[in-house]
Amino acid sequence: MQNKFKRLAIISDCIHMYDAAGNAVTEVHIFCRQMQVLASRFQHTVICCPFISYSSDRVTTAYTDKSIEFIPLKNVGGDTLKNKLQIITNIPNWIKGFRKARRNADIVYLRFPNNLNIIGFFYFYLHASKTFATYTGTWMNYDSEPVTYRFQKWLLKVFFKGPAWIYINEEKRGKNLFKGISPSYTQREWDEETEQVQKRIESIRLNAIARPVFITVGALNPNKNQQFILDAFKILHDKNFDFYLYVVGDGELKNSYEQFVQQHNLADYVNICGKKDYTQLRALYRQSHFLIQATLVEGFGKVPIEGFFHGVIPLLNNVALAEEMTGNGERGFVFSASHVNNLVMLIKHVTGLKTQLPGMINNGRAFAKKQTLENWAGDYIEKINEYYKP
Repeated sequence: MQNKFKRLAIISDCIHMYDAAGNAVTEVHIFCRQMQVLASRFQHTVICCPFISYSSDRVTTAYTDKSIEFIPLKNVGGDTLKNKLQIITNIPNWIKGFRKARRNADIVYLRFPNNLNIIGFFYFYLHASKTFATYTGTWMNYDSEPVTYRFQKWLLKVFFKGPAWIYINEEKRGKNLFKGISPSYTQREWDEETEQVQKRIESIRLNAIARPVFITVGALNPNKNQQFILDAFKILHDKNFDFYLYVVGDGELKNSYEQFVQQHNLADYVNICGKKDYTQLRALYRQSHFLIQATLVEGFGKVPIEGFFHGVIPLLNNVALAEEMTGNGERGFVFSASHVNNLVMLIKHVTGLKTQLPGMINNGRAFAKKQTLENWAGDYIEKINEYYKP
């Protein structure tokens, strides 16, 4: 569809840096990939977001689209009173950034939830700017949810004047709330995986999986719940179950997980990999048979979609969209993270399967083919053009 809008402004709290060569980079690789595909539908794009100092030990992705410019903001926020005061004192600088973004765009894209876009919502609302939005967190309320998150969902439901994409089962929720996805790969990349996936399927058909390889991907924090996965594999190891597990990501619990692996003699079975860039992660998916996610609170699980692209079968804690993601057993499995034995039993079950797995891989690939970056951007363009009719 021809896009009636030519200039896009994106307001996000995704942290960016300028590397030693002066390139804008971010550690959130998927954000960079998504925004570049979306920006390709516009003549010019500005991204208004926080910037911090660069260090060479960070695993970053650089922007290559020269039509994208940046409005750097100071990175503020945190849990202490001092952090909260910094947010308040920095609001005038945010307003300056929003003003510059509005001057350079004919439509504005707000990515919730974050403190930045609480202020951004009111600024662009009062200026009657044309806007659209994504809420990237869990749409259904949950225990311990920050009050600011619920406030932002309320703003989107009641006052937001543009189309907004949220992670829900229904295709549409109200006049302007639409079912959203969070894609990682392009159609070309789906095609590139076809040969290796077919080889994987033939291998499974001919032989049982001798040593199943598992992968889990995400920030190493309590919500992602990797300790639950490690506990399950410790039990399996004690029962002489052979396996290999990649734990991909970085975060506050990395040292704890590394100590757990050493303490229980799992170094030959578990690899705490740290952060990986797109190419490195792709190589790990290609080596894996099963993906495990034990996340306690989840919005849209983009990691299972990534797994589907590569022919990896997901095992997901049954929260949020897990049932839909796995096709109610057609392309993956769910378990309850209420007890570790639930996962132990599921792992033993799925690794004993043979005839069912090739069909599940094909079903996952067919599902992933609909979840490309091109389809995602195309849906956004179609909806904003339809919503803002002359």
